[in-house]
Amino acid sequence: MSKLFVDEIQPKTTGGIIGVKGHVLQVKYFQLTTSQIETYGTSNIDQAITNFNVSITPRNTSSIIKLESNVMFEWENGSQNTMWFFYRNTTKLGNTDSDISNRRSGISNSLISFWVADNDSSTEFTTLTYFDQPQTTSAITYKLGVTSAGTNDLFINRTKGTTDNINYERGVSFISATEIGG
Repeated sequence: MSKLFVDEIQPKTTGGIIGVKGHVLQVKYFQLTTSQIETYGTSNIDQAITNFNVSITPRNTSSIIKLESNVMFEWENGSQNTMWFFYRNTTKLGNTDSDISNRRSGISNSLISFWVADNDSSTEFTTLTYFDQPQTTSAITYKLGVTSAGTNDLFINRTKGTTDNINYERGVSFISATEIGG
């Protein structure tokens, strides 16, 4: 017989909705299985990625929202000095150091492929995880955001080049929000 901890079997109730501490209460996600091209005409500006958003209404004010995203892509001009992050509605989530000032900030940068000089058929990717404590039971929209060092076209789920051979990969990207009872 396994031992159960008291807080795992005693449901917490907030506003009549029952949630169990540490357990998944709901999952929302957006998954892109086709290609998408975005143009970023301004460097060093935080921007949301079109379509990469999820809306979730937390069941408890004490819940934690685990945000995850994986993006396969290729920048037209290279992915150096790129930072990725999430928005909670319009609030940017990420590094909160007080000395950010002129630095690019976020959650994670891009993993640059080994063949950086090839901006036609070498994809990059980024993987982000962030734990948010919104302390609300109102609807929230989380978005995936990016800032880039230069003007760039972003080719999501594909390489820049379109040649039909094994060097021009295609993939799948997603964003998800998981509510965990708090």
